[in-house]
Amino acid sequence: MSYRKKHIKTKIYKLKKPKKSIFKRPVFWIIFLLAVIIFFTLYVFVFSSNFQIKDIMVSGNEKILVEDIQDLVFAKLGIKFISMEKWSLESKSIFFIDQKKIKKEILNNFPVIESIEINKKIPHSLNIKVIERKPLGVFCNSFTAEECFLIDQNGIIFEPSLKDYNNMTIVRKSLDLKQAVAGEKIIAENIMSAILKIKNNLENNLQINIEEIIISSPLKIDITTNEKWKIYFNLESDIDMQIIRLSLLLNSEIPEGDRKNLQYVDLRFKDKAYYK
Repeated sequence: MSYRKKHIKTKIYKLKKPKKSIFKRPVFWIIFLLAVIIFFTLYVFVFSSNFQIKDIMVSGNEKILVEDIQDLVFAKLGIKFISMEKWSLESKSIFFIDQKKIKKEILNNFPVIESIEINKKIPHSLNIKVIERKPLGVFCNSFTAEECFLIDQNGIIFEPSLKDYNNMTIVRKSLDLKQAVAGEKIIAENIMSAILKIKNNLENNLQINIEEIIISSPLKIDITTNEKWKIYFNLESDIDMQIIRLSLLLNSEIPEGDRKNLQYVDLRFKDKAYYK
């Protein structure tokens, strides 16, 4: 009987034994310490003034002002964590810079820029290297009363051009006319490749300067030389072979002194070059 009472008392004592406070448990303090370390680390990397972007260095620019690029980038840097009417919590930490977003913003706002390279310089600087487009010629759009833009070798128009073209080649399209917008790829890649090949060969190998290029159809390019005679190329045929036929024709049948009466050379037909 006494054994049973003792056994029951032991169970009751065990049930009534007070629980140990959570603040006295080592696990709590380990977790708390880790949380404090993580919070402090995040604060340092996100909000510490040491890592906020302060300097933006720009190189490679010729036409665009450094200040214009800097102002745009500074305006797009901030990451807002909390935003209220008159108060916001934001960070311009170098560790949270979205380089792809910045590149896209710069390219959209400055069509004259062809490519960008952005490098972070810890603790608070960005180095931005730009490559500006080089004009191949001047693209003139008859759709908007002779509105003209500089055009690069990729067929992208990037800067309005004045009427004084400085002896640059004029490029036109007589098909698919529409409003031209700076930064737009106005001429297809295969056509631009053919134009580049023709321009380089005529100017460097045959010493013939091009005054105007007209893309008269998806299959035909009309070239007007500085000597006022024309050359017709077929975009579906081998451009190299057409240039070779032109070179042979000029060297064997139409010397430079006789070109003043020349009206055109037609290279569109296979293995044959016609002229008048």
